[in-house]
Amino acid sequence: MPKRRRPQAGQTVFNFRLQGEQELEDAFSRRLLPVKINATSPDAPPGARGVFGAVTGVAFSRTQFQGGFTLIPELPHDAILFCLPTKGHLTFHDKKKSLQATPDTALAASFMAASSIDVSRNHAHCALVINRPLLIARISLLLGRAAISELTFDPRMPTRNEPVAALRSLLFFITAQRFSSELNRAMLTATRVHEMLVDFILERWPNTYSTALSQPPPVITPRHVKLAVDFIRDHPQLVSSGTELAALTGVSLRSLQDGFRRFIGSSITGYQRQVRLERAHADLLHDSHLSVQDIAMRWGFTNASRFSRYFREAYGVSPTRLSKRRPAPAPENIRT
Repeated sequence: MPKRRRPQAGQTVFNFRLQGEQELEDAFSRRLLPVKINATSPDAPPGARGVFGAVTGVAFSRTQFQGGFTLIPELPHDAILFCLPTKGHLTFHDKKKSLQATPDTALAASFMAASSIDVSRNHAHCALVINRPLLIARISLLLGRAAISELTFDPRMPTRNEPVAALRSLLFFITAQRFSSELNRAMLTATRVHEMLVDFILERWPNTYSTALSQPPPVITPRHVKLAVDFIRDHPQLVSSGTELAALTGVSLRSLQDGFRRFIGSSITGYQRQVRLERAHADLLHDSHLSVQDIAMRWGFTNASRFSRYFREAYGVSPTRLSKRRPAPAPENIRT
């Protein structure tokens, strides 16, 4: 069983006060993702004050904004935003729809799909941002098998619902001055806060794994299934047949197929595809020297339209759109 990962001694909690578009841009870019801030009105420059904290892939805040503005992400960020307004509203826009968070409605939305976020004048909220890979890793650990289905959360929840009210109380508590200042000195406590926030979201905010997480603890995955899973993850570029994997693990094809369905929750082919999509997703985010087609071919997707469809189903964004938001390649040295 994987060891529980502790947050490093990089937890940080601090009070802040920001004024103007540039200070807001700098703060967001340092702590979350590079953004562009555009003020809604020149007569009301944007600003913000409050408390911000971060512990290894989990960021939380309680913020009072001044003025109104539009936030435009400049790079993709594979994280989920949970926004619980106490005043005003926040509108999250992606290519297909717009979602609004108000004092009556809390919001869950993926930064990966964000095209812009409108923050109303004098808006206030508690917010939680959790990196999606961290959530997937926790789900895999809790289920005892790889989490290969797309993770999505119900986009809206009434703030009168008990989970939202409890989450708001929790965020108020950990951003209170007497407690938040201690998190910078208490690594073990920060570790528990980190785990508590992740587990609370997975358990209490409805998502595609809610049913699976509510089931009894899983039985131990058989050795032959683990061997096949390890081989697939270690050699994702090889599209091995089920018969080849069965021979490798020393069982019949039927036994291996049954094992994947029971313990992995997917067919052998489906799991191979998901692993290859994960690698393609990482390349699209970080390898700016390769085209989308080159990356697809690298991971065994010979049909471009089928690759695009699979990718959109898994990540909610097309590979072409994602590739346009990655950093440009560094210029090569020019010899004179």
